[in-house]
Amino acid sequence: MSFLSPMAIAIAAAATIPPLVALYFLKLKRDVRLVPSTLLWKRAVEDLHVNSPFQRLRRSLLLLLQLLVLIAAAIALGKPMLQTTESHLDTVIILIDQSASMNVVEADGRSRLERAKEQAKRCVDNLGDDARAMVIAFCDRATVVSSFDTDRAALKRKIDSVEPTDSSSTLGEAMSLAEAYTQNIIIGGDEAGADKPPDSTAPPASVFLFTDGRVQDSEHVALQKFALDKISVTNVARRSDNVGIIAMDARRDYERPEILEVAATVENFGPEPVTVDAVLYIDGQNVDVQTVRLEAAFEKVEDDSARPPRPAENRMGIIAFDDIEFGGSGVVEVVLRIDDALSTDDRAWTVIEEPKSVRLLLVTAGNMFLESILSSLEIEMVLMTPAEYERAPDDALQDGQHSTFDVVMMDRHSTERLPRGNYMFWGGVPLIEGVAAGRVIEDEVIFNWDETHPLLRHVAVETLQVYEWLKLDLPPEAVSIVDGETSSVIALLARDASQYLISAFSLIVDDEEAGGPMVNTYWPTTVDFVVFVQNSVQYLAGNAAAVGRRSIRPGDPVILPIPKRTRQVKIHRPDGVTESLSAAGYETLHYARTRRVGTYRAEPGLRGRDVFAVNLFNTVESRIEPAEALTLGAQSVEARAGTIEVNNPAWRYLLLAALVFLLVEWVIYNRRVFV
Repeated sequence: MSFLSPMAIAIAAAATIPPLVALYFLKLKRDVRLVPSTLLWKRAVEDLHVNSPFQRLRRSLLLLLQLLVLIAAAIALGKPMLQTTESHLDTVIILIDQSASMNVVEADGRSRLERAKEQAKRCVDNLGDDARAMVIAFCDRATVVSSFDTDRAALKRKIDSVEPTDSSSTLGEAMSLAEAYTQNIIIGGDEAGADKPPDSTAPPASVFLFTDGRVQDSEHVALQKFALDKISVTNVARRSDNVGIIAMDARRDYERPEILEVAATVENFGPEPVTVDAVLYIDGQNVDVQTVRLEAAFEKVEDDSARPPRPAENRMGIIAFDDIEFGGSGVVEVVLRIDDALSTDDRAWTVIEEPKSVRLLLVTAGNMFLESILSSLEIEMVLMTPAEYERAPDDALQDGQHSTFDVVMMDRHSTERLPRGNYMFWGGVPLIEGVAAGRVIEDEVIFNWDETHPLLRHVAVETLQVYEWLKLDLPPEAVSIVDGETSSVIALLARDASQYLISAFSLIVDDEEAGGPMVNTYWPTTVDFVVFVQNSVQYLAGNAAAVGRRSIRPGDPVILPIPKRTRQVKIHRPDGVTESLSAAGYETLHYARTRRVGTYRAEPGLRGRDVFAVNLFNTVESRIEPAEALTLGAQSVEARAGTIEVNNPAWRYLLLAALVFLLVEWVIYNRRVFV
C-alpha cells in the first residue's frame, strides 16, 4: 500500500488523537447531590475516587474504539492505494487490437478482444485524478475511438464500443496516429521542409498496447516520439489450437463447363495433430464431405516454449472434392467440422456464375501464330492493337475494378493499364511493382522446367528453342515454370486478385538487319505450342475462385453494379445487419464495410452479380499462438502476459471501518449508561 498524500495522515492524527487522550486524563467535576442509595450508581461513583484534576489513564474499550476511528479517518485522508504498479500518469494512449485473431475464444469463454477491453478499462482505473487518456482501435486501419479525455466513465464506454473485425492487424497507422495526437502543433519555417514541432513541456505519453502479438508490420513500425520504455505490451492470448482454410479454388472444367471442381487448402496451426472433416455446400445444400489428417504445426516442451515449426507439407493438406455437375450460379461454401479456438477461418466462400464461353482479348500489332491458334479454340476473341488498347475507354476494358475479359493476351506490349483479371504476356511484362524486363539474352539454352505444373500438361518442353528473350526481374512470390541459364523464361505471378503469365520471349521480333519482323522460335509450328496455349487459356479462364472477381479480403472495397436509376440499395451483411445506402442514380455502388467474413448481397442488384464473398485467407491471423515479444522497428518489447494491477483507492474501506468502529463504540456506550 502506498499513499498519495502521506502528510495529511500526520496532520489529521496530530490534530485529533492527543485531544481525545487528554479527555480521558481529565477528572470529571460532578455536582454534589443527596441520594437515598448509590446502588444504581456504581459506574458513576468511580469518578469520585479521583481528587486531582487529572486521573490515571485506565484500560478502556471506548478509548480504543475511538482511537481506531480517528486512525482510520486519518489514514483515509492520505489517499491510500492498493496494488499500485504505476505512478501518477499524466498522458496515456491505449491501443486495442481488433483484428481477426482477437476473435479467438480463450479457456474462460471470453474472446481475446473482450479480455483486452477489460484490461484497457483497468488501465483507465489506474489513472491519476488529473490524468488524460485516449483510445485507438486498430486492425488493417486505425480508428480514434476517443480523443484525450479525463472522464473515466466516458473512456470506459468508448472502450466497450470497440467492435470485433476479421481484418488483418497492422500497427504502423495506429502508432502514427497516436504520435500525431500527442503533438499536433507545427512551427512553420521560412522555407519548404523547414517546419518543425515545438518542444513540449508535457511529460512523454505512456502507451498501453493490448494485443495477441499477431501484428504483421511490427518490424516496420518507426517510433518517433515514443520512448520504448514508455510502451507496455499486454498479451491477452493463451490458446494456440487452430485449423484454418488458407485458400479455396472453384473452377469449371474447360471442356465440360457444367462440371464444377472445388478444392481447399487447410493448415493446422496448433500443437496437436488433428483429423478434420471438410463439408462442401452449394447454395446451402450439402454435396460432399472429405476428410484430411494434419500433423501438428509445432511441439510443446516441458518449459511451455514452442519448438521450431514443422515443415509446411506436414501441417498442410489440400482437400479435393468430387466433381460436381452444376450448371447454374450460386454460392460455394467449404466448412471445417472442428471445435478450435478461432471459427473465422473454419469457413470459406466463393460465388460462381453460370457457364459461359471464354472472352479473350488479344492485343497485338499482328501475329499470325496467335491469331490462328486462338481462333481455332471455342472462345470469343476480340482483337485490338496496343494503341487501341491504351486509348480505349474504361468501360470497354473493365467492369468496376475487374476486367470485362476472362483472359487478356498481350503480344510484345508492356502496360500498366491492368484492371483485376487474368493476363498473359509474350515478350512484355505487366508494369507493376517488382516486375521489370531487363537486357536481351541471346545464345542461352532452356535447361529446367516444372513438368508437373498444369500449364505444361502434355507439353514436351524439350522441343522449345528460342533465339532471344528478356531477362526478367520478378518478385519472390513469382513461380518459375521454365528456366534458362540465367533467367526465368516463363513465370506465373498471382497478386491482388490478378494472375500474370509472363513469357520472356516473343514469337516474332523486329530485326533491324533484315528490315522487318523475324521468327524468334519455331515452337508455334509444333503441336506442343498449341497444347500450351490451350492449357494457358484454360488455366487462366477457368479460375472462378475465391481469388477472383467475386471474393475479397476483409476490409477491401468492392464495386457493385446496380440497376439504372436506383436510388436506394440495401446491403445484407453476414452478421445479420442490413444497411440502406443512397445510390443517387449511379450504376455502380462503392462499398467498403467488409470487415466481417461471409457473403454479402445487394438489393436490388444485377442478377448473378449481386452477391460477393469475404474470406480471411491470412496465415498470420490464423496462427494464434501467443507471441512472447513484439518487435517494434529494430527493438523488441517483451509482451507481458496476465492482467494489469490497478491502483485501487483504499480510503473507502478505511472510512467504512471507521464507521463500524464508531457504531460499536455507540452500542457499548449506551449499554453502560443504561445499565
